[in-house]
Amino acid sequence: MKKTLGPVQHTVILVVFIVAAILSSLFIFHLRHQQKPILATNDITLFNAARSIKDFDLIEANGEAFKHKNLRGHWTLMLFGFTHCSDVCPASLDMLARAYKELKPRYPTLQVVLVSLDPTRDTNKHLLAYTKQFHPDFIGTTGSIEALRKLQSQLGIYAAKEQGANGDYQIQHTSSILLLNPKGEWAGAIRYGLTPTQFVSTFHTSIKAITG
Repeated sequence: MKKTLGPVQHTVILVVFIVAAILSSLFIFHLRHQQKPILATNDITLFNAARSIKDFDLIEANGEAFKHKNLRGHWTLMLFGFTHCSDVCPASLDMLARAYKELKPRYPTLQVVLVSLDPTRDTNKHLLAYTKQFHPDFIGTTGSIEALRKLQSQLGIYAAKEQGANGDYQIQHTSSILLLNPKGEWAGAIRYGLTPTQFVSTFHTSIKAITG
């Protein structure tokens, strides 16, 4: 039997989505005012010049190292989150899984990378199972808090732990999806909340604007 959500649960879910939308909008607004973008719509901001990313040390859910070299040779869609995320992360990954099926034939090396902000709870086994349930190609990564903070600072990713009852906690974080080019450079950001069809269209438009 399908579980019916109570009014409190509905309110919590609504607040989470509103916060995620606000964080995504503020993130993109900030990016647009750092430098003049080559493309700026309600859905995406592309930088006039892609931004280099310094090397970093993360670990894939399969136990292998995940570093800057893993970004080269691919268009990469990177999002930050965690497996205990109640709504925003699974909604984004489900949307990306649907969009990925449409994009993969045209962009065979495209990769989707989830960077977990919760290394304490997101063990390799847990993170691997979580990402693969959305699509077997999706990559889950995490690292030490120090390593994560260094990467976050390069990409302007906000994250803050919110303590709950019984020692549980959630993490409020930037919900936008970052677009990285095959040189491993940060090319732009796509806002949270698009449908798969909207995302596919936005992705095509973005690549055309970048490659000419």
